[in-house]
Amino acid sequence: MTEEKHLEGLTELQKRLTKAYATSVLGEVRTVADVKPTDLQYYVKLEIAEREIATLTNK
Repeated sequence: MTEEKHLEGLTELQKRLTKAYATSVLGEVRTVADVKPTDLQYYVKLEIAEREIATLTNK
């Protein structure tokens, strides 16, 4: 996924954290409620949605 429009406005560090948290949520290691700082929770949900959409459209 090269387009990151859903992550616009975040710093590079915040983008990396968002992607890492999304991976751990999808892997059922943690929940979105565990994401700190809490302002990234919204972006984690968006990242998960983007990944799910990409999976559905690539089949």
